[in-house]
Amino acid sequence: MKRIIAIYNEHKNSIQFYLRHTLAHFSPRSTEAKDLRRLFETEKSAEVVYAVNTAFIQSTPSYGRNYVDTEREGADKSFYFQWVSFDKESIHISNPYLHPMNGRPTLTAVKLEEGRYVVADFDMLRLLESLRLIEHNSAFEKINKAVMGSGGILLGSVAVFLIFYGAMIFVRMLFAPHSSEEVMHEIFTSIISITIGLAIYDLAKTLIENEVLFKKIDYGSNLQSKVLSKFLTSIIIALSIESLMAVFKIVLDDYSKIINAFYLITGVTMLIVGTGIYNRFSERKQNENG
Repeated sequence: MKRIIAIYNEHKNSIQFYLRHTLAHFSPRSTEAKDLRRLFETEKSAEVVYAVNTAFIQSTPSYGRNYVDTEREGADKSFYFQWVSFDKESIHISNPYLHPMNGRPTLTAVKLEEGRYVVADFDMLRLLESLRLIEHNSAFEKINKAVMGSGGILLGSVAVFLIFYGAMIFVRMLFAPHSSEEVMHEIFTSIISITIGLAIYDLAKTLIENEVLFKKIDYGSNLQSKVLSKFLTSIIIALSIESLMAVFKIVLDDYSKIINAFYLITGVTMLIVGTGIYNRFSERKQNENG
């Protein structure tokens, strides 16, 4: 969204001139669906078109490319027209906003002609793409969604397996006789399996949410930093548990191997410090970029 708004502000005059030119040459003979939908034949970025009468009541259904929304016919649009002015010209262009139906950045153009208002919503991403102001490949996006979605589902399956595997180890430990050392080992193994499973599941959920279901056009480092930090945190927790388990094993078996546990704990500490430094620089960069 930020990237699209930045490009729009940079080329605002050219984009608004293009929309005004498009609406100026669009004069439907009537408010019938076939006449209003002629806008979709010439403008790829147009998403919705409908008509409003002089009493600011929507006089037609909302016509999309592949659907008709009849529930909005007869709706009071006076609230939206409070900020619309036709003193200087007969076409008004709104500020960018998120469309309530699809959640995508949208511009609305309103044209006054023959005692009625013709309203058209334009998808800003497609509009910028058609004006060659942004590079966006729809086919590649579909492939990317399919790959990311498949990978996310597979990661989620692995995560669920690890969680149930940890639970199975714990249940088996409860109902089968074990020595004290074996009990500690089984408990720690169960915890590690569940922790890593949760970490992988969180990564899979983030991938599906941000790359498939709620695709974002601005690929900032903020999302990537959060995903990496959360995943590293889960790995650090798992390694910390493993270090604790190693200490218990060495205490029960042989104190001479305590140096190995020290190396493992030192490695975990360095990972914690590294993660903290990375988060610090990521936050600073994000603040600098606004």
